[in-house]
Amino acid sequence: MPDHIMGGSYKLNKMATSIAKLQSVVPSSFQPLALSYVFNSMVKLAGTAGIRIESLTHTTARVSLQNKKKIQNHIGGLHACSMALAAESATGILIGMNVPDTHLPLIKSMKVDFIRRCEGSINVEASITDDDYKRIHEEDKGEVTVKCTVVDESGKEPIKAE
Repeated sequence: MPDHIMGGSYKLNKMATSIAKLQSVVPSSFQPLALSYVFNSMVKLAGTAGIRIESLTHTTARVSLQNKKKIQNHIGGLHACSMALAAESATGILIGMNVPDTHLPLIKSMKVDFIRRCEGSINVEASITDDDYKRIHEEDKGEVTVKCTVVDESGKEPIKAE
């Protein structure tokens, strides 16, 4: 399995195993397309919006969302819900690939503050620390707060999500 997905001495769950296999056989330039296709076929709303998985490791997930008409608000920017979807997708896939198969990945809360109008498309990075990674694998409930940064084309954060 590729080192960039493993990152620790814990057994990979089914999702992480599938991702590692995909990353080991698909050329790196095609991995975002392949990962996005698999994710979007399972999470229909993400597919409708056009979520693109840019990269995945055991502690970081990066996704992007293009500003397209079908997910715009009334002033031509990305709709607030589409930005929240991108943030939730990044955090969800990161947690989903780390939670042991014997446990249920479950979002308990999501907080989104709308800071400013979004300019263009967005890039989202969700990350957990090595301590969070360890807690997910060793504690019964393994609760963590996932750091999530959403940046638009101007380089600024239109939303703050956690």
